[in-house]
Amino acid sequence: MKRLLIFLLSVFAFSVSLMAMKGKVTYIEGYAQVNYAPAELRQIVQQGDYIQTHRGKIEIALNDGTLVRIGPDSKVYFESLTEEKGKKKVSIKVTLGRFWTKVKKLVARDEYNVTFRTGTAGVRGTVYRLDQFEDNSARLFVYDGRVEVKGERPVFEKDPSLLEPQEINGPVEIEGPREVSMEEWVKIVEKLNVIAISSQGSPTEPAPFDAEEDKKDPWVQWNLERDALE
Repeated sequence: MKRLLIFLLSVFAFSVSLMAMKGKVTYIEGYAQVNYAPAELRQIVQQGDYIQTHRGKIEIALNDGTLVRIGPDSKVYFESLTEEKGKKKVSIKVTLGRFWTKVKKLVARDEYNVTFRTGTAGVRGTVYRLDQFEDNSARLFVYDGRVEVKGERPVFEKDPSLLEPQEINGPVEIEGPREVSMEEWVKIVEKLNVIAISSQGSPTEPAPFDAEEDKKDPWVQWNLERDALE
């Protein structure tokens, strides 16, 4: 009996230390899906859920106060939404489309990462948007705070034998494909700056953008208006 009690207490302690964060759908316009079913207002969103918006857009509020908005024709996967011993871990994958987030101020050990096709954006407390295009290129705009963007781009080894013509003396063994390594890069994007990442994974240097011109985009204007309600 005593062993059973100890076992039950240990299971309870583990369940308390590892808790799932959740989100709730707070706005829907047009048609959007959660796990291939029509999204509903006040619907719970949790780890492992897949969001697809088609021609609609959707807002999701996490239970720590962080806001996530997904624009039309977008695909987003909530890979991780956990809290263990007071440490929050949020990992979201944007595979296509328009993504906006207003992240609540995090403590040092919390993690909030948004992954796109060629990189990852990590933050502590900020407002930014990510546009992921079909050709694998992407752009990230920071509206408040700062974002650390990490990525990888392929580095192809050159075969010296291909650099100049050579006489062919007969049948020769053909060397197999050379290994392609990945070159990592890190950029810090400050408030009112933008970074672009090419389809090959090469980043530009962060540069200022025109905030007034940016507001002419209906998607940007809508998000700024929603942020102002908070």
